[in-house]
Amino acid sequence: MSARRVVSRVDRVNQWLQFSRQWHVIDANQQDAELLGDKVARYLTGKHKPIFHPETDCGDHVVVTNCKEIAMHAFDWKHTIYKFNMEYPKSKADIPAWKIHEYDPCRIAFLSIYRSLGNNILRRRHIQRLHLFPDSEMPEFVRNNIGSQLRQVQEVVKRSDEYTAEERAAFPRVVKFAENHVVDWEKSLPNPGRHVKPAPGQKNK
Repeated sequence: MSARRVVSRVDRVNQWLQFSRQWHVIDANQQDAELLGDKVARYLTGKHKPIFHPETDCGDHVVVTNCKEIAMHAFDWKHTIYKFNMEYPKSKADIPAWKIHEYDPCRIAFLSIYRSLGNNILRRRHIQRLHLFPDSEMPEFVRNNIGSQLRQVQEVVKRSDEYTAEERAAFPRVVKFAENHVVDWEKSLPNPGRHVKPAPGQKNK
């Protein structure tokens, strides 16, 4: 006869966390909108929990920060068209993604997440637990409720001006530049001035 396993306090707390609504935060800085929408929708619907069922509402709250820095692949900012129709006369509108992002920095993230939730009767309830912020600033009660941080869907690449001098010196060189070579982000070229056309009979200086 096998011994019965005793439920520890850690197991009991993990069981409580499965049935409670946790608060997760994820940074949308330089993250693809479609990949981010799929991951956030998974936590909003509760698919990451072992108790998930398509007809039950067991999802968590998700806080998305830095929505104004969200990214799209290649020229999708220009070629992705969102269609709006309020069923009123002259209410049809086809708006590209970059215009929507300029008007509302959080709207692109909302539309991608709403699309990833699927076409079902529960997604209006799921989307109510989504909290979007254009930057890292958020209300104090939202910050106090956050219990975990989600991993980003893409690696954030450093800009060229964010590398230190030691990292640049240690980077392998393909081409050896001359000593008087000018790096555009470190030193600007002097203004040569306006060209003056010489008068007839005079030579260029």
